[in-house]
Amino acid sequence: MAVSEYKLTGYMGPWVRGLECDERMGHRFTVAIVEDNYWAGKLLESYSQQCGLRVISIVSEGEQFIQLYDQLQPDIMLVDIGLEGNLDGITMVQSLRSAGYQQKVIMVSGTTNIDHVLTSFHDLGSLYFLSKPVMLPKFQAAIRKAISEIQLERSQQVQAPKPRSTTWITVKNQKSELPISEDSILFIEKEDKRLTRIHLMNGAHMESSTNLTDILAQSSPHMFSPFKGFLVNLRHVVSYVKESGFPTSRRFLIHLNHTPVKVPLSRNLQKDFAKLLQELQ
Repeated sequence: MAVSEYKLTGYMGPWVRGLECDERMGHRFTVAIVEDNYWAGKLLESYSQQCGLRVISIVSEGEQFIQLYDQLQPDIMLVDIGLEGNLDGITMVQSLRSAGYQQKVIMVSGTTNIDHVLTSFHDLGSLYFLSKPVMLPKFQAAIRKAISEIQLERSQQVQAPKPRSTTWITVKNQKSELPISEDSILFIEKEDKRLTRIHLMNGAHMESSTNLTDILAQSSPHMFSPFKGFLVNLRHVVSYVKESGFPTSRRFLIHLNHTPVKVPLSRNLQKDFAKLLQELQ
């Protein structure tokens, strides 16, 4: 769709017509658009193409974008706060950040909620907050800033390591389903028949009704069940020792990064645990 056609929709008004980027700013860079409004998404696509960016996806749901992320690996993300599905834009970016992804994020929204704006800057490290209707000069400024930071980071790295593929685990949290990166999980324990507590490496924990069997089915081999009612992430294991203070105890205790909590390890599983831990290291 040509840019001038947006005038006919009544969405952005006649100011759109005739605006063009003043330079080809981003011919080496890719952009992913996460926007649930069709016309807003098409406008962002048109602006991106005018500026030389390569648009690799337009997605309306946060959950869908997370599942596609490892395949896409965009340089820049244009993210609306309000999205279809269970995840809003802020929660979606928080999930990606917790998985270790640091791609440049430009938040786009018509919100007047100052808390959303502040969260996008302080918690998500977003480069820009673009208010709707999006004007091309502000869009250009946001893209210039993103590209400038990307170029600086690339100049400081001779060869950046290729990001490891992330395993996403979807769990039931109250009435919604939430994707969590496996890397951010320290360990999981079953509280009772209906409740599972997930401990995260940032010190937080969340409750879920998803059972351990379903979580393990979604996980990589790095998630291991060392004891009945527990799952532990081998990536965060520091060491394990025989439980002291109880002479008759046959258990071991697993020490993890980021937490003083010790996870039990059955003696019957100790050899399998040690083998997997050695293979990981």
